[in-house]
Amino acid sequence: MSTSQLAAQWVSAVGSAGSLLGFAAYVWIMLLNRKDQVEVRQEQQAQGVTAWLDEGARHGRDEDYVLCVHNGGDSPVFQVRCLFSLPSSEEQHSVSMALLPPASDQTHSLPFGADEVSREELYSAPAVPEMRFTDSHGTHWGRDGNGQLHRLDRRRARRKPSSSGRDGGQDAARDDTEWEKAHRERADAPQEGTSQGSASQDDSKERASSQS
Repeated sequence: MSTSQLAAQWVSAVGSAGSLLGFAAYVWIMLLNRKDQVEVRQEQQAQGVTAWLDEGARHGRDEDYVLCVHNGGDSPVFQVRCLFSLPSSEEQHSVSMALLPPASDQTHSLPFGADEVSREELYSAPAVPEMRFTDSHGTHWGRDGNGQLHRLDRRRARRKPSSSGRDGGQDAARDDTEWEKAHRERADAPQEGTSQGSASQDDSKERASSQS
């Protein structure tokens, strides 16, 4: 075999290997893009899941106030949990739903009315509900008191959440214990300006007592 023929074979082999590597890189990029597209679609659906406190009359309810939960996506979400508290109370309120259908709204009664809670307090920042829910792909999501959505973990569950009730209505793959504890601590903490206001009142009382 001549030197030129041997060189031609090497060039052909290298070209074939390069083509295979190029094809493999192309497939890898396509898979990554597909993965990104799936995550984007999941986040878009999760963005449509929200909760807020509102006046019952705005939703055809007789109660003064209600909790509204909305799913604007085209897939159901599971194990929905809402936590909220009010500036005038340290009590933590919780509402849970095993299933929230797609493109739907649900309203829930609240254990207080207009005689206990003012309209201004109902729409105040501390009263904005925090949320946890699991989408139809088994991905866990959270929405904080500022309304910001975030994925709770990067792990992908291959099974859909169980709604059969065999696990007591709870998704064993999601643990809300630490979230509940942190929310309760925030509810128990003095609201901004409260401690200063209390201190000013105490100082005024002390000055009044000393003058008398």
